[in-house]
Amino acid sequence: MSLDAALFLAINGSAASPHWLTALALFVTDRLPQLMAGGAVGIFLAGDRRVRLRVLQVLAAMAMAWLLARLGQHFIPADRPFVLGLGTQWLPHAASHGFPSNHASVVFGFATAIALTAGRWYWGLLALVAAVLVAWSRVYLGLHFPSDVLAGALVGATSAWLACRLVFRHSIWHTVATRLT
Repeated sequence: MSLDAALFLAINGSAASPHWLTALALFVTDRLPQLMAGGAVGIFLAGDRRVRLRVLQVLAAMAMAWLLARLGQHFIPADRPFVLGLGTQWLPHAASHGFPSNHASVVFGFATAIALTAGRWYWGLLALVAAVLVAWSRVYLGLHFPSDVLAGALVGATSAWLACRLVFRHSIWHTVATRLT
């Protein structure tokens, strides 16, 4: 058995897992990403010009991470654990390719962009904790291997770095974003 499969089986929830842990994983995978994106939109609407520019960087990082993850899933035919008959699947999901994890890519794009733009270390730490919880939930619920969420974390972090350090500083997007704010 591969290390990835062994780690998956160690993290994946089972019938013997506490009910509250499964409920937490379902909440985290389903609602937490929506709350994170909604919070970013709320801060954009309430913030000043500088805050709006930072939120646009966060949203651009999330969009870039989603796009790169979808491209990865299209070109890398890696099956999900439940397709291979491994573990317990707690949430219905299509048998689409799972490498890298979209959820992990987007939330780590969010978390890294927050860490790069928020100006306060605790916002970055809070966002990172949320991203780790989402990544954990995808494995716990039987939807991804640990390597899927690890690759998603790398895609998200890279997307955030690109959005915050390159795209918005050295391109037409900075001009566009400045006019939007």
